[in-house]
Amino acid sequence: VFDGDTVAEGATFQKPIQPAKGIDTVIVNGSAVWRGGKPTGARPGRVLSRG
Repeated sequence: VFDGDTVAEGATFQKPIQPAKGIDTVIVNGSAVWRGGKPTGARPGRVLSRG
């Protein structure tokens, strides 16, 4: 769930592993995995492997 006018890249050359800005909530399989700028700890997805 996001506002397209506020989404921006958060990473820089000095800090390359940073979350995007402006993303409030990420939902996977109906469960919020990211809320309020922080991970929730929920792991509702599963790994897909080839073969």
